[in-house]
Amino acid sequence: MRRWLVLLGCFIGMGVSISATLAFPFGLYLEAMTREFGWSRTQFAATLSFVSLGNIAMLPVAGYAVDRIGPTRSILIGLLAGCLSCAAIALVRSYPAFIVVSCVASMSGSLALYPAYFAIVRGWFDRNLGLALAVASAGVAVGVAGFARLITVMIDAHGWRSAFVASALVALVLGLLGLWLLIRENRGALPDAERLRNQEEGPLAGSSLGEALRTGDFWLFSIAFLLVVFAGSGPQVHLPALLSDKGVSSGTIASVIAALSVGSIAGRIATGALLDRVSFRVVATIFFLGQALGIVILARDPSLAILAAVLMGGALGSEIDIMGFVMARRFGRVAYAKILGVALAVAQSALLVSPVGTGIIYDHYHSYDLVLWTYPVLPVVAVILILFARTSRPVPAPADAARRPQP
Repeated sequence: MRRWLVLLGCFIGMGVSISATLAFPFGLYLEAMTREFGWSRTQFAATLSFVSLGNIAMLPVAGYAVDRIGPTRSILIGLLAGCLSCAAIALVRSYPAFIVVSCVASMSGSLALYPAYFAIVRGWFDRNLGLALAVASAGVAVGVAGFARLITVMIDAHGWRSAFVASALVALVLGLLGLWLLIRENRGALPDAERLRNQEEGPLAGSSLGEALRTGDFWLFSIAFLLVVFAGSGPQVHLPALLSDKGVSSGTIASVIAALSVGSIAGRIATGALLDRVSFRVVATIFFLGQALGIVILARDPSLAILAAVLMGGALGSEIDIMGFVMARRFGRVAYAKILGVALAVAQSALLVSPVGTGIIYDHYHSYDLVLWTYPVLPVVAVILILFARTSRPVPAPADAARRPQP
């Protein structure tokens, strides 16, 4: 029972993470802030690029912090620093200050994000690891929905400055309560109900970060996930404009965007249900080829855009859960947060290139057709890379494990 309460705490924690309170709802502040300061929409959007860059740069650092000081301390620091920095955005009076404070909020908040919460989940779950990772990461989707509503109401009633303060305060209170009441680290062996193997798997089982980086498997997995993020993020950002160019009505476009979110949530749930029962290669193949099919559907028949959005959303929703699962299976517990942090940074670097690259292609050819017919190749290549990677790891003898130094 203890492990399920811990999982509930991780779900809450991910729901109040910087992704749910700032990164995803960021666009809700656009109209109010650009109107007050006279910024262009391009200037406002550029801030999100800086925020994304800071988050990507911090993910390996967050993984290192988790392994160095422990996930609960990392979460505490990330919660306090991230929420206070988010609230401080309400004090900005200039564009440079907006960029700096937003980046500080994103970077410090990364200490209470995937590496920390997934490390806690990894310490308690093995037999139900796929389900547990999916439940934890689903907190982001639920949190985005809740905070989007809160931010919208606060902006309408009291202005954008109050919205930053209110969202930061709610996130801080809920996050600290979940951390205090529910989240506990498991520094010992896995619970009996979660063991898949006869031998004991202690906290020193697995590969160090250096050992993981020297394997071809780490890079095959990381590049595969990068290709999936690249193929999905560019079309997703440009989706409203892409559909409008093809004559799709504004009402249908809104339904397509909603279908993208539904597909993402459904992808997380389905991934969690499948990963513990079938090979992760099968799960990855289903969702990644589904992404390729969704992009092809957009190219061939825009009237099926809702189906395409569900398929594309499913891949983006499943990608982080699959990554967390396979890194745990392949490299074990000894440096899980570090390894996951670096892998996430590699994969999410596509977010800096794909949306811009997609826009450059459109500006040059005045059409998205080249994107829609070439990007489907990327998830297919990702499936091939995964098929070449090894998913199991050697289990060290007890004597070897005891001699392994702390990471």
